Amino acid sequence: MTSALQIGDRVRFTRAFLQATAMITGPEAPTSVGPFARGSVAAIAPISPRSSLVLATVAWADGSSSDVNVANLERLRL
Repeated sequence: MTSALQIGDRVRFTRAFLQATAMITGPEAPTSVGPFARGSVAAIAPISPRSSLVLATVAWADGSSSDVNVANLERLRL
């Protein structure tokens, strides 16, 4: 990732994260699980004031949402 994610960015899981979790294939898009997941960043915050771990709340295309480590997300190209 070349720059930090921002609220409103369209995102997906990184290839490295998917490979590390053995998600090479998955159900057809849209879904909030697996390699076809697409969503928008709704919020970004560290898990605690002094933590270096930053979570993004992602509103997935299937209507669900989840908190994801920003290191496991990449911005979609338009």
